Amino acid sequence: MSLIHQKLAERLFILNDRQLGVLTRIHHMKQMLTIPEYRPTVLPGGDKAFDGAWKVLLKKFPSVDVRSNPSSMQPFFNHQKELFAMLSTYYFNFVDVLDVRDHFIDLIGCLASSKITPDITVNFDVTRIYLELVSNYFAMMFLITRISDTKAILILFNFLYDQLHGKQEPNYPRMAEIFTETSEGMLNRLHKEINPYSRTLSRALRSLNDFYNRRTVRAQNWSDGHFLDILHEPSKVTHTVLGEQLGCELIPYEVMERWVVFGYLLIYPELTDEDSFNRLKVALRHSYVVVLFREEVIYIHSLLQSFLESSWVNKVGAKRINEIKETFSIACSQTPKMHADRRAYLRLSLRQLHLILSDEPGLLGPKAFLVFWGLSYASDEVHWLLRHSANPIVKKSSTVASRTGPFSSDELNDPFLPELLFRMDELRSLVMRYSPVIQRFYLQLLGCYDGPGLNEYVQDILPHVNNEESVIFNSIAKQLCELADNPVVRETNLSPIQSTLFDFSGIRLDWLRLQACLSCEASAASLGDYRRLVEHINSTILHTKLVDYLDELLRLVSDMSIFIFYPSKFTELFSNCRICPAQLRFTIVFPSICSQAIQACHDLCPEERSHIGRNAANLCRHFCQEIADNICLYLFNRIDEFGNMADQLAPQNSVPWLTDEKPAKKSKKPIINTRQNVNGIINAGGIDSRKGKRLNGPINMITNNKFTSSNNMSFDSRFVPGMESFRTNREEQTINDKTLFGLSQLCYSVNHHRELLVFDQVINPREILQNEIQFRIIDLLASYSNFASHDNTTESLASKPSELLRRVRALMNALIDLENHVCIDVIGLFSTVFTQHTQPVDAFRGQLTMTAHYAEWYLENVIKHAYLDHFVYSPLLKSFVTLVSPDIVKFRAEDYADLNELIALTELIGPLGIKFICDRLMHSVGDRVDEINKLVRQNRGTLECLRECINDPVRTRQLNGNLQNCDQLLILLKEIGVALAFRKLCFEAVHSVLQKRTPFLLDTVHNLRDYIIQKSSSDTQLLTGSSSTENNGKYGMERIYAHFNEQLILNNLCASVGISSDLDYNLCSILNNRRIATLATANQAGLNLSLNGTNSNISYQELEYHIACLFIVFIANAFPRLARQDSSLYRIDLEANENNCHCIAYAINTLMVSMFSLLRPGDLEARSKEFLALASSNLLRLGLETSSSLISSEIYSNNNNAQTSSSSHSLSVKHRDSIYIVFDNLIKQSPCLSASLQESCFPYSLIRSAYHSIAKLTTTNNNETSGTTRSNIMSSSSSTTTTTHVDGKCRD
Repeated sequence: MSLIHQKLAERLFILNDRQLGVLTRIHHMKQMLTIPEYRPTVLPGGDKAFDGAWKVLLKKFPSVDVRSNPSSMQPFFNHQKELFAMLSTYYFNFVDVLDVRDHFIDLIGCLASSKITPDITVNFDVTRIYLELVSNYFAMMFLITRISDTKAILILFNFLYDQLHGKQEPNYPRMAEIFTETSEGMLNRLHKEINPYSRTLSRALRSLNDFYNRRTVRAQNWSDGHFLDILHEPSKVTHTVLGEQLGCELIPYEVMERWVVFGYLLIYPELTDEDSFNRLKVALRHSYVVVLFREEVIYIHSLLQSFLESSWVNKVGAKRINEIKETFSIACSQTPKMHADRRAYLRLSLRQLHLILSDEPGLLGPKAFLVFWGLSYASDEVHWLLRHSANPIVKKSSTVASRTGPFSSDELNDPFLPELLFRMDELRSLVMRYSPVIQRFYLQLLGCYDGPGLNEYVQDILPHVNNEESVIFNSIAKQLCELADNPVVRETNLSPIQSTLFDFSGIRLDWLRLQACLSCEASAASLGDYRRLVEHINSTILHTKLVDYLDELLRLVSDMSIFIFYPSKFTELFSNCRICPAQLRFTIVFPSICSQAIQACHDLCPEERSHIGRNAANLCRHFCQEIADNICLYLFNRIDEFGNMADQLAPQNSVPWLTDEKPAKKSKKPIINTRQNVNGIINAGGIDSRKGKRLNGPINMITNNKFTSSNNMSFDSRFVPGMESFRTNREEQTINDKTLFGLSQLCYSVNHHRELLVFDQVINPREILQNEIQFRIIDLLASYSNFASHDNTTESLASKPSELLRRVRALMNALIDLENHVCIDVIGLFSTVFTQHTQPVDAFRGQLTMTAHYAEWYLENVIKHAYLDHFVYSPLLKSFVTLVSPDIVKFRAEDYADLNELIALTELIGPLGIKFICDRLMHSVGDRVDEINKLVRQNRGTLECLRECINDPVRTRQLNGNLQNCDQLLILLKEIGVALAFRKLCFEAVHSVLQKRTPFLLDTVHNLRDYIIQKSSSDTQLLTGSSSTENNGKYGMERIYAHFNEQLILNNLCASVGISSDLDYNLCSILNNRRIATLATANQAGLNLSLNGTNSNISYQELEYHIACLFIVFIANAFPRLARQDSSLYRIDLEANENNCHCIAYAINTLMVSMFSLLRPGDLEARSKEFLALASSNLLRLGLETSSSLISSEIYSNNNNAQTSSSSHSLSVKHRDSIYIVFDNLIKQSPCLSASLQESCFPYSLIRSAYHSIAKLTTTNNNETSGTTRSNIMSSSSSTTTTTHVDGKCRD
C-alpha cells in the first residue's frame, strides 16, 4: 500500500479531534461528580440506603460475586433500570477512553513503522498534531486517576449489565485493570506503552528547541530587539511581515511546555542526553505547575522526583533528580520577577500597537502577524500567572520544599493584569472589526505572491514525487494562482458575505497529506531537502488561515476562556481591579472574557455547553452589576456634592451676609479683596491652600440650613460658595477629584462594549447601569421625603418641598453631568423615576414613594394641626400661617403649606401625586359628611320645625336652643373647609406648574371648558331650573342628568389641571358611591328601598334630599354660634379668622352644590335662597344681643332693655362683626347667590360696618403693641416675602 493510501494524515487529524472531545467529556464528568447538586446519590457517600450494598460490591473488586450475601444488593435490584440508564453515560465515557487508547497505540505504531521523521520546521502540521496527540493522551489517562468514583461506576454498571443480560460487559475487564491504577502506576503503564516509540517522540521534541527557547527570553531581550515595535523602522512600516516559520511562532508556550514535560516524562531514559534534559530544565525553571487540562494541573517537580526516584535508580537518575530540585528553587524565586517584567513590556507594546492600528486600520493587512504574535505572548503570560496564582506552592517537609526557602504569594499578584487583558481585548475587537481589511489583503497576497512563488518552488520537487503527490502540488499552485484573476479579490471593499466564498481548508488538508507522505523514510523525496518550498508553503498556509480561519486563529492566540474554570480567582481579580484606581477603566474586560467562555466547549461534549454558558452568563451579569454598583457609589457622592453646593447658594444662607452689607458700603471696602486675598480667604474659609483640602476648622459652613458663625468672626473669614475651586497645585487630589476620576474611569469601561453576547444571552452593561441608577434614585428620593426614617428620639420633620426640589435639581444636574461620561438615556431615566414617584407605590419594588410620604405628612401632621386651629388658612397670603408657639408645634405651616412650597411639591410629585393627596383628603371629607348626616338625623324633628316656623322669631329662638351638637357641626364644617382650602391651594399650585410646563395643553382645556359652557348656556346656573324639569317631565329630567354628567366629566378634567369648579367631581363621586353602598346595605338588611322610588313605597333619594334640606337649616341656625367663640376674631392682615371659621364658607358652598346637584338637579338656587333667608334672620338676631356697628339696638327695643341685653351678652357675641364678614364671603363664593339677593335679606351696611369695626380694632391693637407682631405668631424670615401674594377671587 502506498503511503498516501495509508491515510496517516487523516487518521492523525480525526483521532486528535476525537481524543480532545473524549478528554473534555472526562473532565466534565469529573466536575459533575464533585458538585453535590449533580452527583448521583447512588454513588458512595450519597444515599445511606446503599452503603451496605457498596461494601459488598467493592470488597472483591474487580470481580463481582454477590452469591454469599444476595440480600445486601436488594437496594440495587429495586432501582435496577433507573440506575442502569443513569450510569450508562458515565460508563461509556470510559469505554470511549478505552477505544481512543486503542486507536492511539495503533496509530503511533503505524507512524513508527513508517519511520516518519517529525520535525516542526519541516512537517509542521504533522509534528504539531503528533505531539498534541501524545500530550492529550497522557492528560486523558492521568486525569482518570483523579476520579475517585471510577471503581464504583465500573463495578456497579457491570453488575447491573450482568443482571440484565446474563453476562458481563465486554470492556469491563480491561477497564478495571487500566483505569483503576494509581497515579504512579499509571505513569509506569504509560511509559511502557510509549517508550518503544521514544525515538520518534524524541525527534519531534528536539525540533522544538529554537522556538521553545525563544518563548522563554527575558523582557530586556525583547526591548533590545524592538519586539512588537512597528515604529522602530519607519521606512518599513508598510512592509508585510514575512518569515520562514511563522506558524511555529504562534504555538502557545503552555502547549509546548506540555509537549516537553509530558513527552520526557513518558520517555525519561532519553534524559540521559544533555540536550534533552536541558530542554526539560527550561520548562522546570519557568513553572512549578503544568497544565493537565483546563484548571487541572500537576505539580511537576514533585511528580518527576517521586516517579524518577522509584523508576530511575542509577547514578544518572540521581543526578537528574538533584538538578530537578534546583530548578524548583529557581522556578519559585526568579521566574515570577521575569514574568512580571514581560507583562509590563507587553502592556506598553500592545497599547502602542492598538493606538497605531486603530488610527491606521489599513496597516492590519501587512502587520496582522504582529498582532497575533503579540496576543500569543500576552496569552502565555496571562495563563502562566493564572495557573500559578491559583495553585500556590504546597509546602511540605520534604527536601524539595525545604530548599526553596520562603515564597511570597504577593509576587504572583499583579495589580496591572486587567490592563494587559484589556489591551488584548482591544486588539481582538480591532481584528474582528476590520477583518474584511485583513481578508482582502491576504487574498491579494495569495494570488499575487504566494501562488506564483509556490509555482516556482514546486518545480524542483515534481520530478522526484509520484503522480498522486504531483497532482496535489499542481492543484494547490493552480488554485492559488487563479485568485489573481478573481474579480472579487480585485474589489476595494470585501463584504462579509463575499469573504465566505473562499475556503482553503482543502489546501491545508492536502498539505497535511503531503507532509505525512514525504516525511517517511520510504518516500521518493524528503521534504527536508526542499527547505525553501516547505517554508513558502507553511507561510502560505498561515495566509490562508488569515482569510477563512481568522476566528479560530484568533481563538488560538488569545483565548481567555480558562478564567471560567477559575471562578474564585476570576472574581478575586475583578475585586482587586475595583480597588485599584488606575485599573478602574479596565474592569469591563472581565465581562468581556465571559463572552469567550463558550470557546472552551467541544462538539463531542454538548452537555457541557449549557453548564459553562449559564455559569459564564451569571458571572458576566455579576461583573456588570458590580461595575454599576461602583458607578452608583461614585455618582451618589457626586449627587451629595452637587446638593451641598446647591444648599450653599440657598437664599436663607445669605442672611448672615446682609448684616455686614451696610457697613461694607459705608467703608467702601470690597467684601472680598482682589486676587491678593485669595489665599487668605481660602485659609480662613477652611481650605488648605497648600493641599487643596477642606479643613475641619472652627468655621462650619452650613448645618441644618443655618449658618453657624461666631460673633467675633470677621466678614472676610466666612466661607464663600465656590471657594473650594481655588487651588495652588494639583499634586494631591481632593475627595471630589477622586470621585470624578473614579466615575469617569468606570464610565469609560461601560462605554467600551455596547453589548456582550454570552452563550444565548445578550447582556448590555449600559442597560444594567441605567436600571441600577434608576432603582437607586427611586430609593434615594423616597429617603429624602421619608420623615419617619430619621432619628426616632426626636420629632421627625419632613423635608421642605422647596429644599427637596433644590436637592432634586442638583441630582438632575449630576445625572446630566454623568451623561458626558457614559451613553445612557438620562431623559428616559428622569421620566421613569419621577413617574414612579407620582404614584404612592413604585411599580418595581413596591416601596413607598415621595407621594406616599408627603401625603402622610400633610394629612397626618399639617392638616391635623390646622383642624386644631394651630394653623390658619390665609386667602390673602395663600398660605397656612402658624398662630401658636414653637413649643406646641415643632414646625411652621409656612414651610409646607405655602403656595410656593406646594408649587415645589407639584414639581416633585406632579399633578398625579397632588391628585392622590387630594383624593385621600376628600375621603376624609366624605367621612365628615357622614358624621354631619348623623347629626342632622339626630336633630331631624327640631330642624323640620325650624324650617316651618322661619317667620316666627320666638318659636325659632326656642327651637334653636333645643338643637344638639351644634358645636360639633361647626367643627366638622370647619375641618371640611380647611381641607377644601388646602385643596384649593394645591389646585393653584398645579395650575401654576402646568401653565409653565404645558401652556398649550392648559389653553386647550380652557377652550374646551368655555365651549361647553357656552353650548349649555348656563353661565349663571350650574343646571337648568326645576321649572323646566316640571314642564318637560321624564325626558327633561334625562336631559338634566345628561348635562350633569357632562359637567362632572368636564370638571374632572379641569380639576386634573388645577382649574377649580363650583361642582366638585371628587365630592360628588364620593357622596354618590356612599349613597349607593348605603342603599345596598339597607336592602340586604330587608328594607325595601330604591334609588328613585319608582318600584317601592319609600324613595331613598327623596329621603336624602330631605336630609340635605334639613342640613342647610341646621347650618343656618348654628352659624351665629361662631360669634360666641373667643377665637373667631377676623384678622385683616390674614383675611382670615383665628379659628379657621372662615373656611366654613368653602364647606357650605361645596356641600350644597354637590348634594343638591346629585339629589335634585336644578334645585340648587332655591335651596341657596332658603339658606340665605334662614342664615340672615339668625344673624340679624345677634343685633338684639349686642351692638357694635352703626345700627343701634334701638330698632328692636327700648334703651333700657338694650343696655341690659348688651351687658348680659357682650362677652358671648363679641365677634359678631367677624362672623358678618364670614357670611359676606360665603355669599360672594356662592355660585347661586348675588349681592342683590344678599341686600334683600341682610343689609350691606352691616357688612361695611363690620369691616370698619375690625379695621379700627386692628389699628388700636397695633398702636398698643408699638408695631410688634402678636406674641403667638411664629416669626419667619420669609414673612415679608409672603405678603406679596394676592387673592385671585374677584370681589363683585
